[in-house]
Amino acid sequence: MGEKTVQIPPFASPAEPASSTFWAFLCGPVIPSVLVVIRRVLAAHPRDAMPRYVAAVLGAAALYAIEQVVSDDYVRCVLADFAWTAAAIGAIAGTARAVRASRDDDRMVWLLFLAGSVSWFVGQLLRDAADIGQLPMPSPLIADLGFMTAAPLWTIALVLLLRRHGQRLTLYALVLDVGAVVLTLGAAVTLYLATTLAIDIGRDPQATAVAVLYPLVYVAATAAALSAVWGMPEREPRGAVTSLFLGLGLNALAFVLYLPANIEGTFKAGTPIDALWIVGVGAIGIAGAQWVEDREDGRNSRLSGAVVHLSRMVLPGVVAAACSFLLVYTDIRTVPGRFADQIDGAVALTVLVLATRAGLALYTNWQLGERERRRAEELAVLYDVGLATAGELSLDELASLIAREATALTGTDGAMVALSESGQGLIVRAVQNAPALGLRSSVGEDLRGIALECLRTRDVVVASAYRDHPDSNPALHDLIASAIAAPLVAHGEIVGTLTAYVSRPRVFSEETRRLVRLYAAQAAIAIANAALLAETRRLARDDDLTGVLNRRSLLERLEVQIADANRHGETFGVVLCDVDGLKAVNDSAGHLVGNEVLRTLARAMRQATRAEDVVARFGGDEFVLLLPRTGPLPAQATVGRIAARLREERYMWAGQSNELPRASFGISWFPIDGRDADALISTADARMYEDKARARTTRLAVAAEAD
Repeated sequence: MGEKTVQIPPFASPAEPASSTFWAFLCGPVIPSVLVVIRRVLAAHPRDAMPRYVAAVLGAAALYAIEQVVSDDYVRCVLADFAWTAAAIGAIAGTARAVRASRDDDRMVWLLFLAGSVSWFVGQLLRDAADIGQLPMPSPLIADLGFMTAAPLWTIALVLLLRRHGQRLTLYALVLDVGAVVLTLGAAVTLYLATTLAIDIGRDPQATAVAVLYPLVYVAATAAALSAVWGMPEREPRGAVTSLFLGLGLNALAFVLYLPANIEGTFKAGTPIDALWIVGVGAIGIAGAQWVEDREDGRNSRLSGAVVHLSRMVLPGVVAAACSFLLVYTDIRTVPGRFADQIDGAVALTVLVLATRAGLALYTNWQLGERERRRAEELAVLYDVGLATAGELSLDELASLIAREATALTGTDGAMVALSESGQGLIVRAVQNAPALGLRSSVGEDLRGIALECLRTRDVVVASAYRDHPDSNPALHDLIASAIAAPLVAHGEIVGTLTAYVSRPRVFSEETRRLVRLYAAQAAIAIANAALLAETRRLARDDDLTGVLNRRSLLERLEVQIADANRHGETFGVVLCDVDGLKAVNDSAGHLVGNEVLRTLARAMRQATRAEDVVARFGGDEFVLLLPRTGPLPAQATVGRIAARLREERYMWAGQSNELPRASFGISWFPIDGRDADALISTADARMYEDKARARTTRLAVAAEAD
């Protein structure tokens, strides 16, 4: 083989210098013309990567065809160098465009891709200077720095890309995948080039090491690109990273095929390897332009999920199969002892890496299972609150349900719900697990704590260090370590707040905050519906003017009381009350004053009766009292208290305090005066008119005596 000549990839060693006429022709009309074509193609910005790939493949095929026609090794070398340089310029242009269009962390990613492209271009320029310009180099390996540096820069960029999208487990898998592939490739190179390596390592160890490193670093970069294809979120386009994977993969394949000739120093331009380098480097430039255009057009990935998942399974299987083949083939083929040990060691390490990779996959599957289980629990909680929205729970029952489910949903130790009360602000209505944390129940008290900030910001508030929050309750600093609060907003108004707290320090993740927002929105709707239902029931049950029961509700209660009294053999009273002079008040002072008289009368009757007694407006100026388990004498005593109370009440008109008009009362008793509602009310009505007649007779007698 003779003395070895170190080659610098991608390169072609010239045979004999050709005439300067060809060089002048190439540098004159040809190079500027091709550069103009490249510039125009790049300026066109087609909205699809396929035309670019077609152009790259056709250009590489044209170069290969010309190389087969040209017999002069130097001319073939010049053509190949020129094509590789043009491809490097395209890579710089595409990645630079991505840098200009990117923002934030994406800019650093594409800056590294641009740096790798520039590094490759510098190495190619040095190769051009040595091959075409015949310039002397301080070291035959100086151009290797450019080509060798490009691959690590691209690999780091891919790592940052995955980190940018929060793919932590994918990064771990990337390291393991790259390690397995590199180890397997190293074992294969050692196996198939064992004889050559044994000779060349002793002759030129530095050049041999560089030659072996080329396929390793580019295969590592290719594995990193494949991991990026796997790890990109579903919503992110994969077109650009797929192009990166294709470009780096073609370069890795070219360097693997180039390795034997590189070690032996026999490589010449004019092989299919030239085309692989051209298309591979060009694909990196295409990736930059494609990344920009995918985001401008809002495209999604064209890769189906099945393809991505299949590739995830295929790579470890391919590596494992390659390891098995290497073990068997090493035993069959005679390999020098030290190289056989290196192959066995590389295969053993690969198996260990693959086992770790399998463990990582199992751990990831377990995490996904836990996440799905947790999500099912969250959906169950949201479903329960959704049922409460359509249910008939009271506000207190609903507040307790919301606090209980919030504790389960967020994995906290307890929760508190405060609801808006008319004229009172926010009042605590439910507290979950207060005794377990050593907290006293604050139900019925005004709202305190970090939830006050929710009222100002109308957003979720997180206090990872509760004692440091300005709105925290000092009395709870030793009991609560962290807390999260959310406003309950329905129809644009805050109807309450929800606070969850833990006794140990905790940082609430963005996912937890999102979940709390969703839960708070659902709970707010449930509370608003419950409040609306309660108000609807109140309006259906109560008299809108006086606030006591209306006629329909009274009759319903009276029927229930009759049934209970029949069942238990009890007595109860029914009192009918009528305001004697209300018409005169309406005629003289107006209906607004008359309404105030009715409200005063209803309030006095409620205050003068027992909690179990029922006060209802029967119609107009008539009221009915239902007195459960009350005999004649207690009923008469109750009426006496009401009459005395009414004599003390006043109403204002024309700036003066006026006595309430006299009220007439009639009492009937169950079952003495009747066993149904009509009979009882009719009897009470008759006795009320008797009382009214007696009062009229008394007034006439008093008036006659006065005359």
